[in-house]
Amino acid sequence: MKIEKKTSKTNTRLSDADASEGKLLSTGLGWTHQIRSLTTQLDLETPRTGITIKSGDISQSILGICFPQQTLKFCDGWVRGNDATGLYLTDDARQLKTSGLWRRQGTWCPTKNIEQAIAAELILSNETLREKSDGALAVDSSLVATSAQAGRWYANSFHWEPETLGTCQYWSQGGGQNITVQCYVFQLPDTDDTVAIFTRSDEISYSVMRSEPAKKGCGSGTRKYLLKSYLFPTIIEKGVLHRGRILAVIGPSQTKKGWCMATAEAFAHQPALLQ
Repeated sequence: MKIEKKTSKTNTRLSDADASEGKLLSTGLGWTHQIRSLTTQLDLETPRTGITIKSGDISQSILGICFPQQTLKFCDGWVRGNDATGLYLTDDARQLKTSGLWRRQGTWCPTKNIEQAIAAELILSNETLREKSDGALAVDSSLVATSAQAGRWYANSFHWEPETLGTCQYWSQGGGQNITVQCYVFQLPDTDDTVAIFTRSDEISYSVMRSEPAKKGCGSGTRKYLLKSYLFPTIIEKGVLHRGRILAVIGPSQTKKGWCMATAEAFAHQPALLQ
């Protein structure tokens, strides 16, 4: 994949016109990439937004870190190849030191072999500068979709939940020796593309999904979904590093679910981040 770097810090944001099909443009503090009618963009200085997905007048976001905006300090950031890394401090009672690494197209992910599919993995590392602190952080994705469905890989097989997701649902993933992978699939409006979010039971405590009718102009029957997944213990100690990850894939239509199952299985068999 061709990468073009723009070194001027006076123009760290890229317009949609800067992106062309199949090309990754890097600013040093983020990147933008176009796939068909979708434009994805990341700005390390705004980690709460995560990766934005633009299609027409609809803007979505995935893999955003839920920092308290008033106390967040951006310390440093860089882009190397497909990796974009940001370093952050929270200037509040928790005094958290956090790094977020957004990695595109991990070589282990089966969707790299699917034409025009994009995989993005957020690897989150967290520690505190205090003796003890509340280390819990949430990663959220906000999506407008015509439908949403959940599935789970466990005991060497994948199972779809029988019903589409409602207005509020909760999934607990912590505990147990066997790794399970929870999958959430969203069908984007006016396109054949879907967004799938994958979480692991050994790295996620729990996830909460809420939805409401989407605003006018987003298409008939669409809903706005907010998925929050919580990582790390509520009590962490100074000098102890905690790490977790969440995977997102923009892939084919929801009717072609085989790729979701293959991705969930491959994700479950990845080694733990911290041995």
